[in-house]
Amino acid sequence: SVAIAASAASAASAPAPFTRADLALLLRAVELSAGSDGLTQPHPKSGCVLVAADGAVVAETFQMGQGGTRAERLAERAAKGKAKGGVAYLNLEPVHGPVAGERDAVQALLDAGVRRAEIGVAHPVAGLRGAAVEALRAEGVQVRVHGDVRDVRTDDGRNGVSADLSDDSVSEASLSRRAASAARRANRALLYRCATGLPFSVLKYAMTLDGKIATTKGHSAWVTGPVARGEVWRERARSDAVIVGARTVRRDNPNLTTRREGGHRPARVVLSRSMDLPGLGEANFGLGTGDEGDDEPFKPNGAPKTNLWDASEAPTIVMTVSGTRPAFQAALRGAGVEVIEFDELTPEAVARYCAKRGFLQLFWECGGGLAAPALKNGVVHHVMAFVAPKIVGTAGGPAPTPVGETGFEEMTDALQLRGVKLSTHGKDVLISGYVPARATTGALRETFGGAADDADAADPWTDEPLADAEAAAAVVAAAASAMNAGEDGRVRFYKSWDRNGALSNFSPHPVRMPRAWGEGGEETSWPTVEHFYQAQKFSGVADPAAVDAMERIRAASAPEEAARIGRTLQRARPELIRGDWNEVKLEVMRAAIRAKVDAHPAAAALLRSTGDAEVVEDSPHDAVWGVGRNGDGTNLLGKTFMALRDEMMED
Repeated sequence: SVAIAASAASAASAPAPFTRADLALLLRAVELSAGSDGLTQPHPKSGCVLVAADGAVVAETFQMGQGGTRAERLAERAAKGKAKGGVAYLNLEPVHGPVAGERDAVQALLDAGVRRAEIGVAHPVAGLRGAAVEALRAEGVQVRVHGDVRDVRTDDGRNGVSADLSDDSVSEASLSRRAASAARRANRALLYRCATGLPFSVLKYAMTLDGKIATTKGHSAWVTGPVARGEVWRERARSDAVIVGARTVRRDNPNLTTRREGGHRPARVVLSRSMDLPGLGEANFGLGTGDEGDDEPFKPNGAPKTNLWDASEAPTIVMTVSGTRPAFQAALRGAGVEVIEFDELTPEAVARYCAKRGFLQLFWECGGGLAAPALKNGVVHHVMAFVAPKIVGTAGGPAPTPVGETGFEEMTDALQLRGVKLSTHGKDVLISGYVPARATTGALRETFGGAADDADAADPWTDEPLADAEAAAAVVAAAASAMNAGEDGRVRFYKSWDRNGALSNFSPHPVRMPRAWGEGGEETSWPTVEHFYQAQKFSGVADPAAVDAMERIRAASAPEEAARIGRTLQRARPELIRGDWNEVKLEVMRAAIRAKVDAHPAAAALLRSTGDAEVVEDSPHDAVWGVGRNGDGTNLLGKTFMALRDEMMED
C-alpha cells in the first residue's frame, strides 16, 4: 500500500504538458461557466468539460445558480462512464472540504474516473482554497492550477498577457497564463469580493465626445445607440443590484430592468439622504421617461408615475438616513418598496451593507454627484465608459459630466485605469478598465496599493489587475482561521457559496421528503431544502393553481427560482397558502434540515464541528429566520440547527 501511495503521489506531481488542445478545452469550460448569466443571481461560476482517454469530449456542463447541482456531478452523469482515464477541465476549483460541508464535486470527478484535472483558478473563498486540489491529489489525480499566484509574474514582465496561439513557438507557460487570465475574468466578481471585502462594483456612464452625460437642461435620451444600451442591459442582468441617486430618478424616471422575459431581476437601489423623491401618486415626467423598449411608462392613473415604485417589475430598495420622512417611508413600504436606513449614508456604507447581504456585483448607473464619492470611498472597481461620436456643448449653463467633485487638484492625482480595453458597440465606443489598487479597499489595497505595485508602474493596456485580485484573495484565505467561527465565536452562514454554505437552505444537498406535508405517502427527492419548504406553503390546498405552484417549485432549476415562485405567489395569491402554514412552517423546516444532515455526512460533519458555538443565520434583511441587520432578530434557522446539533451529540 505504501508503494501504491508513493506511485500515486509521483503521478499527481508530474502532470502531462499543457497544450493548445488543453487550452481550448479549458477555455470552453470558462465559456460554459457563464451559462447562467442573466438567468440567476450572481454566484461563483463553474463550468466543466470531461474528455475521454481517446480525446473525445463526453460532457459539457455548468452550475445553474447557487444551490444548483454542481457542474462536476452533472458532467459525471452526462459522461455515463466514458470519462474513465480522461481529463477534467474546470474554470474554478471545485467546492470541497469541512468549511463547505460538501464533498460531492470532488467525488463526482473520482466517480468519473479522470486521471488529470486542469483548473483555471483556485477557489478564492477562505477555507475552500486548495481543499479540492489537495483531495484530488490524495487520490492520485494529476492536478494543475493555472492561476497559481506564485507564477503570476512572468519572465516577459507582464501579467498573464494573452499569447498569439497561431505562433508555434508559444510556450507552455504562455498557454497556462492565457488559461488563468480567462478563468479569472469569469469569476472577477468573486475575486474582488474576497480581495476587498466588498461586492465587485462597476461604474457605467455614457457621454458625448465632449464629456457630457446630458444637455444643460438634463435631457439624456439618448446619448448612445441601441447596441450600446443592449450591452448595459446585459451587464445589469449580471449584477445583484443597480444603483442610482435621487436626481436620476427625478430626471430620467428609469426602469433599470434587464429588458428580458424571466430570469434574474436585479434589485433597483436608490440612494437619497433627504428622500427628495417623487411621491407614489405624483406624476414623473422625467426627461428620459422610462427605458427604450417600454410599451408604456408606469401610468396607474393616466399620467406617468415613478417607474421604480412599481415593485412587481423588479425589487426596489431605497436607502436613506435614519428618520428621514417617516411617513413617506411607510408609504413606500406599503407599496412593496424596501427602505433601509443608515446613520450616515455613504457609498462605502451602502457597499458594506450589500456585502453583508451576499451581493457579488453592483452596477452603478448614477450621475456625477454620486459617482465621485463612490470612487473616493474606494467602492468602485471597474469602469465602463461609453463614448458617443456626438458633441453637445452647453446651452446657457454647464452640462453634467460623468464624475463630479473628487478633490483632485493635480493630474498626477488622477486614477489611471488598469487592464484597459477598447471595443465598439454600434456607433459607440466602450472604454473599460479597473481602478488602481490604491483606490480600493481591503487586502487588495494593502498588498498592491503601493506606488511601485500600482497602475502608474504598469502599461494599462497589457497589465492584468485580476492577477493582483487573485493574489490578494489568497492572502486573505491564508490568514483566515481554519475554524468555522468568526472572531466573536459565532458560526455564521448565509449564502450557500460562502463559508459554512452547507447550512444554507440553498445548498445543493437533495433531500427525500413527502410530496405534501402531513399527508404521509411515499417520499420523493427535492433538489434542496428551499425547494421543499417553498412548495409546502401550497400543499394540501384543493386549487389547481396551488398544485401547479408545487410542481413549478419542485422543477425550478435553482433554489432562488423556487424561492421567487413561492414568495411571489404568497404575496399575490394568499388564498393559495395552506391555512395552518404559520403553525407548521417551523416543523416543516426542521424536518427538511434533519433530512439533509441525515443524508449528507459532510453537512452533518460541518454542523458537529460547530461544537457549542452559537450558530447564526446572518441575513441582514430577515429578522425572523435570521438575526437581521442589527443582530437582534429571532434567528429561528440558527436555533433550529443548534437544537438539531444537540440531538446529534446525544445520539
